[in-house]
Amino acid sequence: MGKYYGYGVRNSFGLAVDPLTGVLWDTENGDKDFDEINLAKPGFNSGWRQLMGPLSENKISVNNLVRFSGSHYSDPVFSFAPSLGVTDIQFFNSTKLGDKYANNVFVGDINHGNLYFFMLNKTRTGFVFGQNERNLMDSVANGEKELSEVTLGAGFAGITDIKTGPDGYLYILTFDEESHGAGKIYRISH
Repeated sequence: MGKYYGYGVRNSFGLAVDPLTGVLWDTENGDKDFDEINLAKPGFNSGWRQLMGPLSENKISVNNLVRFSGSHYSDPVFSFAPSLGVTDIQFFNSTKLGDKYANNVFVGDINHGNLYFFMLNKTRTGFVFGQNERNLMDSVANGEKELSEVTLGAGFAGITDIKTGPDGYLYILTFDEESHGAGKIYRISH
């Protein structure tokens, strides 16, 4: 197991370390059916090429996956169906936008230009959804209604990068193909 950290990862655009636990998280683009947000601990098997999204949404079992000694498969912490091109993941390491956002997760996408927000659970291993977000209890955004429940901002050109700035505000970098690749930097404040 010492020769790899994780495998079975498909097209990971975003990597971030939780500043409170030191655990690595990633975002993965699916081929067409699912994108994922994963908790990537040492020995992580994300399941690609056999599956994207949670096992419950696929017609295979863990036994169908490539398995190396010391590895473990974990369902995604959250999935988007169909795939929408998730990009960066950022743990917002600031209270400038309010305590609700501090040390919680922002994720962007390239295809819709949406900014998603997720609150972590107490163990920081998954997300918490409110009473108005009951459709997300399966940790899969199936369609526009469920997607809107985690969307904090929309209308950006494709989001490629999200960072906590030195001033404590959230910054978003976009890529606009129609503008010959020119993008913009947005500062998110309240």
